[in-house]
Amino acid sequence: MKWSGKVIGMSLAGVLLVGGGGYFAFGAVKKPMAGAAAQEVVTAVKKGDIRSTVSGTAQFEPKEKQTIVSPADATIKAMHLTRNMPVKAGDVLVELSSPTLENNLQKALMTQADIEKQIAELQRQQANMGTSAPIGGQLVLAPNIEVGSNVNKNTKIATVNDTTNLLATVLFPYEEALQLRSGEEIDLAVDGFSITKTGKVDAVNKTAKSDGKGGKALEVQIRIQNDGTLDAGLKVKASARIGNVSVDAVAESSLEYAKSAPVVAGVQGTVSSLPNKSGTLVKAGASVAVLENDTIQSDISDKEAALEQQKLAVQEARDKVADLVVKAPFDGVFSTDFVNTKENILASLTPGAKVKNAFEFGAVANMELMQLPIQVDELDLNAIKTGMKAEVSVDSLQGKKFEGEVTQISSMGTTTNGVTFYDVILAVKNTNELKYGMTATANILIENKTGVLYVSPEALQSRQGKRYVTLKKADGTLEAQHEVKIGIRSTTQVEITEGLKEGDKVVVPQKAQPTKMTQQEIDRLRQQYQGGQGGQGGGGFQGGGGLPGGGQGGQGSQGGGGQRANQTR
Repeated sequence: MKWSGKVIGMSLAGVLLVGGGGYFAFGAVKKPMAGAAAQEVVTAVKKGDIRSTVSGTAQFEPKEKQTIVSPADATIKAMHLTRNMPVKAGDVLVELSSPTLENNLQKALMTQADIEKQIAELQRQQANMGTSAPIGGQLVLAPNIEVGSNVNKNTKIATVNDTTNLLATVLFPYEEALQLRSGEEIDLAVDGFSITKTGKVDAVNKTAKSDGKGGKALEVQIRIQNDGTLDAGLKVKASARIGNVSVDAVAESSLEYAKSAPVVAGVQGTVSSLPNKSGTLVKAGASVAVLENDTIQSDISDKEAALEQQKLAVQEARDKVADLVVKAPFDGVFSTDFVNTKENILASLTPGAKVKNAFEFGAVANMELMQLPIQVDELDLNAIKTGMKAEVSVDSLQGKKFEGEVTQISSMGTTTNGVTFYDVILAVKNTNELKYGMTATANILIENKTGVLYVSPEALQSRQGKRYVTLKKADGTLEAQHEVKIGIRSTTQVEITEGLKEGDKVVVPQKAQPTKMTQQEIDRLRQQYQGGQGGQGGGGFQGGGGLPGGGQGGQGSQGGGGQRANQTR
């Protein structure tokens, strides 16, 4: 049967079971006060300040800590460590020696030097089988030259044209041309383009020529600095200002490169590569064509790739040797206690002693900034943001308060007894008082409100997601389900945002006080629930289980427990 309402109103504070003897010692039970109603507790709605915080307790650890280990099987050359010592970044802590690593570095360097010599020899051979640009300018490959072409020493491979200056040889009327002087400006209209360029007289050929109309003319060489818009072959019409008269050239002329140079093979062979395409601007000395030596270019490429790989191997070997000088990674404190608190592991590490790869000498920690990894209930997690401030108190430093700041919030939780917790990391500046492993409690300030209405949490009741209080009106009557809305809360205060005003009276629900049961009441209670089989040795409440003699429901495993007190017996 179900427990009756009368029985549910009672609370067995304690039951003592002794073997199978079957006697029970009952403690206090809650029951109504005889002859008088329970005293009514009334509290007023107040206005004040509320601090909403989330708390957690953990042990301090350094924010920065790095274990100092041997990078290889090695022999100690010099030891600069003591069990506890301050260090600066870059301080030499241990000097080690490893013949294996040192020999590996020397072999790697010798191999690199050998590859470099082979490449130099191949490049020397290639230089004798190639052609280069004699001047800087635009490269124009000969029409019959391509990769695979056979050439002899007189074969023209290409032409390099200096495009920075162009020349135009122009016929001017004889009499007018005689008046032109070197350096005088000449206007040049480019055929087919609506542009006019300015050139300068370079030279005047005094040998007379026919102008094609029965008259005489002189050739005038004009130099034009190319701004990138002109090219050889363009037609131009020149005009000059002689005195106050504008004189036109007899006919159009073509632009030519002021300077060109041929590139000749110089050797017999087959073109194996053309590093630059026709039309490319090249510098003097740039490679124009590489002539065949069947495998020379392939050999150079292979060797260059091998050299790059060998350089990496050399750097790796050099780094390993450099790591034999173990240095402090940052400012802080070195201690062997970080890896071994029971013994001084440095005592036997004298010069000449051998250590294995990854042997731990200790660790360097930056104690100026500590961190506190507290666990926070998933219900409070959304309220916490990085950058929030926290007040930190340390168990061993009574009266001291430290300021912390949330620096990291874990995204992975751990579940214990159905509740999920997340790590929240706080950074705390050290004032030389905080030690590794000290226990501290942090109160993260979520919100701080001033001048708000509040009541004690005990005055609130909750049903179906709504909050209620028992409001005591001015005439003394009670409104049992007066709905309110709440804001933030602390352990002793709950903000009221709607439903009450300052000075309103609310009744705090009271729990019935336990009273001592008389022996007669104990006997009656025992008789009421006798008749069922108690568990082995009396079952029931051993270890906090069911009721004594509580039938099947009262049977408990030895020391384990039966059913909860409000279940069917």
